[in-house]
Amino acid sequence: MSGQVLAVLRDWLAEGRLGRSRLVVLTRGAVAAREADVVEVAQAPVWGLLRSAAEENPGRFVLVDTDGSAAARQVLPAILATGEPETAVRGSEVKVPRLARVPAGQVATALPWRPKGTVLITGGTSGLGSIVARHLVAEHGVRHLLLTSRRGTQAPGAAELAVELEGLGAEVTIAACDVADREAVAALVASVPEQQPLTAVVHAAAVMDNALIAQLTSGQLDAVLGPKADAAWYLHEATLDAQLSAFVLFSSCAGLVVGAGQGNYAAANRFLDGLSAHHRTLGLPASSLAFGLWETKTGLGGGVNDADLGRMRSLGLPALPTAEGLELFDEALTLDEAMIAPIRVDAAARGAAPGEPPVLLREVLKQEQPIQRQEVRACEQ
Repeated sequence: MSGQVLAVLRDWLAEGRLGRSRLVVLTRGAVAAREADVVEVAQAPVWGLLRSAAEENPGRFVLVDTDGSAAARQVLPAILATGEPETAVRGSEVKVPRLARVPAGQVATALPWRPKGTVLITGGTSGLGSIVARHLVAEHGVRHLLLTSRRGTQAPGAAELAVELEGLGAEVTIAACDVADREAVAALVASVPEQQPLTAVVHAAAVMDNALIAQLTSGQLDAVLGPKADAAWYLHEATLDAQLSAFVLFSSCAGLVVGAGQGNYAAANRFLDGLSAHHRTLGLPASSLAFGLWETKTGLGGGVNDADLGRMRSLGLPALPTAEGLELFDEALTLDEAMIAPIRVDAAARGAAPGEPPVLLREVLKQEQPIQRQEVRACEQ
């Protein structure tokens, strides 16, 4: 579906006669506008693609998620007249997405780590995956880790990481696994020994291959969706009966507010957000963490440069120092939410920048006090 939508977007942008027209894209169940909503995860990436397209081409796209009812169809003309770029319609009720603050320390659940179980971390030999591995061992007493990457023990720094973690008291297995391969993921999960059963998954694997929507190819889309979105679904399938205490997906605010030039990455991250909501409707734990940039190098192909960091600061979203990112990681997992955006918002920096702020940040930026150790979570108003 994502590939078909991408083709339509490219054709629309290439047609000069449509330069002053708006394309209205309807999805059905792509987002959880209400707690009772069941997300159609195959449609969730469309919101990432469209958000990127809209950011790159202001005023050209409108995104509406509908429940398909007659009442929803009747309010469509009024929605288009509002100028809102994104809405969700449930019957005659219209909702718009905004980010809202969650104060630090607003604990709903205990942290999920079980020291005697095994924690599987994809992308675990480098970048954020290795940072989380160190954190779980040093701060939360996790003693059994299964770390994966495509190259396994041959990945740069993998052997040194294993020695470091073992020195902290952990037993570490590093496995080469293409997590975009369903059978490989199933075999990986099945390899966990019964005496240290799998109790948590942290999915941090990802790649980037940036391009504007008009130039984005289906190959680039598939290359980014594979290790992030496809892999997340395969992990979901393989662990349905595993009685996990945590299923943590490293998403990104690129799927929410900063998707220009990253349509494929934004699509992959919106899939994770939708999968988390879907996972929870089955009565299973899941958290999608839509982080902004971290100051640490993540090792993502086509990754972050100084220009990206400057653009994020101008949006009021400065990069997170590693220590603060890990604090927010912990705090986010104490909140009973399918999707959290653990980001810092600097209203003063955003105020000095030209142009309108991203729609999802408007309510947060109205508040003058800076966010320090606070989450920002997605909500609908």
